[in-house]
Amino acid sequence: MVGYFVDSFDLINVGDLDLIAQARARCGRLVVGVLTDADVERLVGRPPVIPLSERMTLVSHVRGVDEVVVHQGPLSSGPDLLVFTAGDRAADLPGEPGSTVVLQPARRTASAVLRDALQPLPRQAVA
Repeated sequence: MVGYFVDSFDLINVGDLDLIAQARARCGRLVVGVLTDADVERLVGRPPVIPLSERMTLVSHVRGVDEVVVHQGPLSSGPDLLVFTAGDRAADLPGEPGSTVVLQPARRTASAVLRDALQPLPRQAVA
C-alpha cells in the first residue's frame, strides 16, 4: 500500500519526524506532499520561513520518505492509497476526505522559539 502524507514542513522539527515515521509504519511506500507557499500562508497566516524547494529537499532526506511532491490535493483514500495528515492540520485542508488518517506527533520541539514560530496566527489575523 502507498501512503501519502501532506503537511507544510516549514521549520521541520522532531514532531514532523514523528509524523513521517508513523505514516511510514502504516504503508509500504511513503509519498510526502509538501504544501505550497501560498497554501502555508493561507493556513498559517504568514508566508513560510523556508521556501518550498528547500522544504522539499529537507523532507527528501528524511528516513522513510520514498518520494516528495508538491501537494496538489484533494486526494481520496482507496484500496491502494492511504492518506495521512497532521492532527493540527486536519480541519484546515479543504477537500481532504473523512477517510484521511489523522496523525499526532509523539514529541514537541524543546525550543520555545521554534514552538512560537510554528504557531498559526489567530483566525481573525489571517482574514
